[in-house]
Amino acid sequence: MGLIAAAAENAVQTPSWWPWVAAVLGSSVLGGLITATLGNVRTAAEARRDGYARAVRTLIARGEYPYRIRRRASDDAETLTALAERGHDIQEQLAACRTWVNAENRTLGVIYDDVLARLDAALKPAAQDAWAQPPITTGAAMALGGWGPGDQWPQLKRLQHAINFRFGWRRAVPGWFVRWWVRRP
Repeated sequence: MGLIAAAAENAVQTPSWWPWVAAVLGSSVLGGLITATLGNVRTAAEARRDGYARAVRTLIARGEYPYRIRRRASDDAETLTALAERGHDIQEQLAACRTWVNAENRTLGVIYDDVLARLDAALKPAAQDAWAQPPITTGAAMALGGWGPGDQWPQLKRLQHAINFRFGWRRAVPGWFVRWWVRRP
């Protein structure tokens, strides 16, 4: 009986401030977990944003390449080597971006590849034509007056709309809907 009485006496003597301490410590731990989680979400979104910005920047460089070829000032070895290196750099960046986008999101990878194929349909013939043209020797000739692959913004806009689905609440939207949404006129 002595043990039961001692336990009952200790139970009565438990400080009344103990639940408050537990609540404060619990809320601090919970707050820390929430802060860490939000920080990780923010960091992941920033990395995703940087990756997609790099992927779009590479497509833009690809679109500008025929203009660089056409506006070359000479056909000397140095100029041709610089243009060829630029083309190789764009190809390398494009391969890296395609890999990253496909790994980050399969739906966006399909859309990115489709946009690239549509861009290439206009860019490749323009690049071939640019190589066939003589170098530009005057400043006035740098204004190409309508020459080129045409407006490529509609393709980039399709990609932009698809990328919007990788941020915020839209990340929960299923891939089939994103593909449908981007393909509609």
